[in-house]
Amino acid sequence: MCYHSAKLWNQALFLLNKKEAKLNTYDLYNKLRSSVHLRALQSRASQIALDELVRAYKNHLKEPEKFVKPKPRRKHRTVIFDTTRFKVCGSRIRLSLSRSLRKHLKEKHGIDLRFLWLETGLPLNEKAIKNVQIVPKGDEFELHLIYEAEINPIDFSGSKVMTIDPGSSNFFAIVVEGVETPYIIDGKGLKSLLRKYLKRIKKLQSLKDNLKNKGLASHKVERKIKKLWVKVHRLLRNFAHTVSNLVLELALRHNVKEIRVGDRFQNKNRELKLNSITDQMLHLLPHGKAFEYLKYKAEELGIFVDTISEDYSSGADSLLNKAVAEESCTPELRVKRDLFKSVLGLINADVNACRSLLKKLGIFDKISGLGKPIRLRIFHRFKGSSAYEMGRSRGAFIKQSRDKALVRANSLQSPYKKIVHFLTLSNICSAVNNVTS
Repeated sequence: MCYHSAKLWNQALFLLNKKEAKLNTYDLYNKLRSSVHLRALQSRASQIALDELVRAYKNHLKEPEKFVKPKPRRKHRTVIFDTTRFKVCGSRIRLSLSRSLRKHLKEKHGIDLRFLWLETGLPLNEKAIKNVQIVPKGDEFELHLIYEAEINPIDFSGSKVMTIDPGSSNFFAIVVEGVETPYIIDGKGLKSLLRKYLKRIKKLQSLKDNLKNKGLASHKVERKIKKLWVKVHRLLRNFAHTVSNLVLELALRHNVKEIRVGDRFQNKNRELKLNSITDQMLHLLPHGKAFEYLKYKAEELGIFVDTISEDYSSGADSLLNKAVAEESCTPELRVKRDLFKSVLGLINADVNACRSLLKKLGIFDKISGLGKPIRLRIFHRFKGSSAYEMGRSRGAFIKQSRDKALVRANSLQSPYKKIVHFLTLSNICSAVNNVTS
């Protein structure tokens, strides 16, 4: 079904490019009635696929840089079933199949199927599910159940503001109004893993090109490349979820009512002009996903999340009582990549940017974020790196180099013993507060 969905997309796109069909779902459907690929899909699923193409093509006409590309050969595409074409029976989902597909399966493969039954192992509510999607991921297929949840924000009595400055090695720098300790969510571990995967993909891509030039089969190499990209996307999704959970934990601990994230990550893809692997890696850093996950999770807790302009925030001294503007911008004071020379001495450059964002919101003091930063690490440190005592929280590492103490939920271990312990997300911040106090 996913194969036929991709082929139907290509056929419909060809008709639109040749202007042999109107930019209308039903006109495309009527023109492709005799198509094997349309008949292989259930009627409503094919209409949804054509409707998505029409919307993408309309966006392309409004913004020509948004190209609508055909699906490559042997490529699959998501198939969507709406509420009229699936049924929930306990923990199982029944999907309707087209008459043409049932006939093909019976004649060619001896498979006599009326419906496709999928076991989820979950207690399902049919009224809550809006649609069911079969999503291809390399050689695997995922079942996505899309449902609408009722959001009932809790009565959260927070009053403070948190500002976040997105970066590369420092993925998120976080400063909370009135809190001396800033937090930095480390991005070096993610960059190291991305570099490793991208190097593998680059070698396989080179091998694939050589095989094609010699006229040899390259489908096995293509399969390996697809599997690696699936791993990369799962890694990024997991990292974004972990980061959003950490930010929410900090917001709840410090009674934060409003979170503002610097908006420069929205344009980062247009600004980078680096070599191929580094450029790709920085494009892939999931700032947008982390912001998206943070926004919908915070909404359930009654915390407001939005972006804020980062103009001149990195070059302005946050300890001067001046507006953050071009006149007060002094980028030459950024003596190193991570240090800014303020009137009171050297401070972390990303923390200085977070304090400048607070000033844009009308908040100025000489307390917020001026303490020693606490670095939250998402991945294990690699061999050969400097030895820090760390604690692990569902993938998050906390570096406390000042005391060289291992952060645990209940007690501190000997500073001379290098051990990694598992913690839970809910007690990271309490453990950090214990060590800090």
